[in-house]
Amino acid sequence: MSQEENVRFSFRSHQDSIEVILQGDADWVNYLRSDLGLKGAIGFTRPLGKSATRPDDRTTGGSPDSPSTKPTLPGPPPDPSKIPSVVRTVGDLDISVRASELGMSSQTDTDMAALAEFLDEVDPPEPVTNILSSDPMAEAWLQLVLTMVVREHGHTSMSLSDIEKLIGEKVNKDTVEIKIFLDRLWRIGKLERIHGGAEDHYAPSPSWLESH
Repeated sequence: MSQEENVRFSFRSHQDSIEVILQGDADWVNYLRSDLGLKGAIGFTRPLGKSATRPDDRTTGGSPDSPSTKPTLPGPPPDPSKIPSVVRTVGDLDISVRASELGMSSQTDTDMAALAEFLDEVDPPEPVTNILSSDPMAEAWLQLVLTMVVREHGHTSMSLSDIEKLIGEKVNKDTVEIKIFLDRLWRIGKLERIHGGAEDHYAPSPSWLESH
């Protein structure tokens, strides 16, 4: 989608009584989506046409929205012969070594006692500033915990019971309330819910985690 186009973005959650409609230049709409935490595969975006007439539209006499006007891509046409081939032997890739070279943390066991001690000593985080947040303080604690688990221990998700053990008392929520809180964040795209095993696990959306 060209960044010069006008677009309309809409997101609706009947369960949470939330409806968001943004319309305007694509850059501006995408900026607001990011600011609201609505990036990624959330909502629906459709183009409304170009925001201004380009020079080539005036010279050809065509309308920006005319079916006969073919969009032109920037840069030269792709040349497949210039794409380098990468040949690897099946089974030859050492994932741990490669991940280390890329600066990724190797997975380690989560020390719940150490995490709990850290959370007791650290200053309370600043509440998140997002109009879609039903509990900004609880969301800030959750971001802090999942940041530690993902970046320090290399895990991609955390179980419901572990989340409750670490932040349940701090956010004044029991098991059922924590579950409702996490599922709401899952419905608006801030978390991924993973089924399997004895209980659900929750993984943070990268864009949501980066906003911490």
